[in-house]
Amino acid sequence: MLKRTALYDAHVAAGARMVDFGGWEMPLHYGSQIEEHHAVRRKAGAFDVSHMRVVDIAGSDARAFLRQLLAAISIGADPGRRCTRAC
Repeated sequence: MLKRTALYDAHVAAGARMVDFGGWEMPLHYGSQIEEHHAVRRKAGAFDVSHMRVVDIAGSDARAFLRQLLAAISIGADPGRRCTRAC
């Protein structure tokens, strides 16, 4: 049985064609690949990476660390530019 990410239901609701990707049921595309390409170029795109690694963060400063990390990721790209990494 394939594993599913927390976003599985959202992918299916959005019309994704789901495929086996290294033991995970992941979206391949959401209909027209050309339209999907244009939508990402015009607006934004996201890639579900939740299947790639599980990381346990512990300690008294764990919450503060995650707040700083997530803020850094969310401001990683300048307006009108793309961010292709976890900043």
